[in-house]
Amino acid sequence: MKGLLIKDIKLMFGQGSFLAILPIVGALIVVPSGQLDVGFGYITSVSGLIAMTTINLDSYDNGYSFLFTLPISRKGYVKEKYLFSLISSAVMMAAVGTSLWLMVAAVHPENHDGFMDFIMDMRNAYLIVLMALSFLLPIFLEFGAEKSRYIILILCGIFTAVMVGVTDNEILGEIFNTGVKGILFVILNTGLLAGSYAVSCCIMEGKDF
Repeated sequence: MKGLLIKDIKLMFGQGSFLAILPIVGALIVVPSGQLDVGFGYITSVSGLIAMTTINLDSYDNGYSFLFTLPISRKGYVKEKYLFSLISSAVMMAAVGTSLWLMVAAVHPENHDGFMDFIMDMRNAYLIVLMALSFLLPIFLEFGAEKSRYIILILCGIFTAVMVGVTDNEILGEIFNTGVKGILFVILNTGLLAGSYAVSCCIMEGKDF
């Protein structure tokens, strides 16, 4: 698994131009209005893309056939993808989100959120990303980039709308509070990830390369 993680990290940093564009596009969305909440929908949409990209690169030009000649099990491959997805999405959200927060603080100091409020919003956004990954990873492993892109676009749109609604609506935002509702949502998210992982393992075990 360590070797797969190193491979995916190198693939991630190999997309330097794409990574550099993300905060720029986010700034164009957020800075003119000074409303950081608008940017959270964008952040949730892009933070899971890196993991999806590495799956696409692995499958390109019969890449799976080569990968599984190495001492890598299919279950181990799936486990690494989920681990990498959790790590890369968290890093992406922290980097892009902090950049946008600093830009809004510099341009619109009169109406930017405090840093602790920003951290709480980022936590909420990350929970939404984990829920999205629970659906996106099995779809991508089953259908690949070409066949699943329309499904993924629809799901990204749905989760972006949910994220904007959560950050803008106090009632919806209450489900993330550190009370019983927040704990139940974390448990639900954990269950979704566990079920998603099991489905993904079945998908990979059933594939012929």
